[in-house]
Amino acid sequence: MPGVTAWELAMECVEETLASGVAPSLGRLGRLGQLGSLPALAGALRTGVNPAGVALAHARERESLGFAPSEVAAELLALGRVFERHGERAARERLDGCVAQYVDRVTGDLADQARRDPLTGLLNHSAFHARLSEEIGRARRYRGRLALVLFDLDRFKETNDTQGHAEGDRLLRAFASALAGTARASDAGGRLGGDEFGAVLLEPKRRSVSAFVERLDERLHGNVSFSAGAAYVPEECASAEELLRLADRRLYEDKAAKAA
Repeated sequence: MPGVTAWELAMECVEETLASGVAPSLGRLGRLGQLGSLPALAGALRTGVNPAGVALAHARERESLGFAPSEVAAELLALGRVFERHGERAARERLDGCVAQYVDRVTGDLADQARRDPLTGLLNHSAFHARLSEEIGRARRYRGRLALVLFDLDRFKETNDTQGHAEGDRLLRAFASALAGTARASDAGGRLGGDEFGAVLLEPKRRSVSAFVERLDERLHGNVSFSAGAAYVPEECASAEELLRLADRRLYEDKAAKAA
């Protein structure tokens, strides 16, 4: 085992990272905070005992303290240079693998965020329409079925105008949470814009779509009122455009019936 301790390696990494200025968040911490789980990470990389798990825990700890992904990666790279200077090639190689895994994770997270509506966490408009097109194509190839259900919150503009946007945002998040909780893992939910939402339900029966809407309403406990309209592939529509048009028409028929 090399003469330098894991604690000393971690201290050296902190000093190098601070001197380079690549992780400003590190400078805002006290000495113990700067070290954090670095000594444990250095030890795991030396021994080869679960280095990926320890590296992931260290990255999450840093992110919880406000470190940007670029700062986390820069610190890990600094630790790699420290290992290199001390001739610890095996530890350095293990760390290289951990850095690659971290970059893959961050890249995947960013790609997923780009597909999500920032307020509700559901698929955004473009991602939802892409998923709808994919599922229609799959249904055609394998003679499957799907339903598109469109939703619109009732009197949402009135709520925004009288109670403010904070209350409107609360209603949007509440509906989105209920929609996500009602959908199966194979289904897809999205926010299409404003107070408009959609769900793609795979292999549904008409009664199951009605039951889906009823479960959604029950999950909301009467706190959010909404209108809904559904259309089906292949028995009613063959394309995404036809499906959207028919579901939208039925949505506004439902809304008009409530207003009558």
